[in-house]
Amino acid sequence: MKAHPECGACLIHWVVDRAAPHTAEKDMTRLVGRVVGILLKDVTPSANLGLLCNSTVYAASELTPAMTRHYEELKATTNEHAKHFLPEAAAHILDRATAREGFERSCILAAAANVSSLGAPSGAYTFSELRAVMSEETSSTLMIGDVLDTVKRARHILYVTDNAGEIGFDALVMAHLKSMGKRVTLVVKTNTFFEDATPNDAHFFGLDRLVDEIVTTRGFTAPAELEPPVAQALANADLVMAKGTGSYEALHGEALGKSAIYMLKIKCPVLAREVGAEMGTTVVKVEKG
Repeated sequence: MKAHPECGACLIHWVVDRAAPHTAEKDMTRLVGRVVGILLKDVTPSANLGLLCNSTVYAASELTPAMTRHYEELKATTNEHAKHFLPEAAAHILDRATAREGFERSCILAAAANVSSLGAPSGAYTFSELRAVMSEETSSTLMIGDVLDTVKRARHILYVTDNAGEIGFDALVMAHLKSMGKRVTLVVKTNTFFEDATPNDAHFFGLDRLVDEIVTTRGFTAPAELEPPVAQALANADLVMAKGTGSYEALHGEALGKSAIYMLKIKCPVLAREVGAEMGTTVVKVEKG
C-alpha cells in the first residue's frame, strides 16, 4: 500500500506514543528526530507504508530497550485472556448451519480479534468486542468476496499473523485450513515488535501443530525487504492470508501478484478509503491476484 500524505503524522503518533513512556528523557529528542527524519526522507508517493512502519519502529527500538520488557508482560497477560475466551469462540463456530458459515465465522472472529488501537495500549487486551460479534449485536462486520472459494482454490497458503493474544483466534482458522488439506506457512515476528506475535506466542496456542512451517521476519511482511525463508515462502504460496493493519499496509498491491485475504479492523480514515469500509468495521476482504 502506498503512503498517503497524512500517514506521516499518524506514524509519528503511533511510534512516539508507544515508545515515549519507555524512553529516557535524554533520548526523547533523538527518538523524535529519528522518526521525523525517516519520514522526511522516505515519505513519497511511491513509498510502501509497511516499509515506513518498519523503519520507524526499528529506529525507536534502538533507543528503548525497556519497551521490549513492557510489551512482553502485556503479551503474556493478553495470551491468557485469549486462551480463556477461545472455547467460547470455538463453540460459536461449531454452532453453524453449513461448513461455509463455519469457516466464514472463524475468519470474522480472527479479524475481530485485531483490536490493537492506534495509541499505546495501557493494558492487556481482553477481546470484549468479540462477544458483540458473536451475539450479532453489532452489524459492523463486512465480508468482501468469496473467502471459502478463494481458499479452496489454493494449495499453499502463507498466513501472516499480527498480535499476541489474537494469534490464538488465528488457530480457529488454521483448524479449518488443516481439515481442507492445505499447506500452511505461518509468519510471525522474530522478536517483540510492540505487541506483535513471535514464535513463543504461536507455540503457546499450539499453532506449530496446525501448520507445516513457521518462519520469522523482523518487521511487517513488506515484499521489498523480505529475506529467506519468508521471501521463498511468499514465492511458493499461491494465496496470502494476512492479519492486521500493518500487513495490509505492507502487502496491499505488492503481494507479487498473489491472491490475498485481509482480516482486520478499520482504524483510520486512510484505510477506510482504501478498503471501502467505515471506521470501526471488522473486515475480511478478498483481493484476486
